[in-house]
Amino acid sequence: MSTDASPGTSRGAAVSALARLTALLDRIACGLCVALFVAILLVMVLQVAFRYALNAPLTWTEELARYLYIWACWLGAPVALRRGNHIAIAFVSDRVPRPVVRIMALVTQVAALVFLAQLTVQGGILTVKSHSVEAITLPIPWSAIYVAAPISAVLMILETVRAMWLGPTQSGEEVVA
Repeated sequence: MSTDASPGTSRGAAVSALARLTALLDRIACGLCVALFVAILLVMVLQVAFRYALNAPLTWTEELARYLYIWACWLGAPVALRRGNHIAIAFVSDRVPRPVVRIMALVTQVAALVFLAQLTVQGGILTVKSHSVEAITLPIPWSAIYVAAPISAVLMILETVRAMWLGPTQSGEEVVA
């Protein structure tokens, strides 16, 4: 899967630029996930404080926490993909020759690209269609929640293409370019 990524070639420059871009997007997604989980914690503390300490429950906190969690999950998926932390079944790949494993990995990555492209398109369509529908207790359109899926899919497409050019990362490894 590795190709010549020497900086002198235009292909090498493109691969290097993609590696830097995906590393930057990964850092941004990680930072946003941390911020989202901190926000979830604060919203839940607020909910408990108002419900039990002040005996005046807030109606919007549970919904906001749920939407923040949805965003955190969708933004965490490309981060996990980059680090190789998604669940993988290695039963077959551990028992076949190395060249076959490379072919299997390429087929898997191409299938993932097809799925992610479809997720991007269908997620975009759903986002546009749901823009006029407002959330139940919050004054935000459903499109603000649904748009997380196509954004995540685009990030995973970029990461999959990067992995196809440069090879996969080791499980749990933080990748910096």
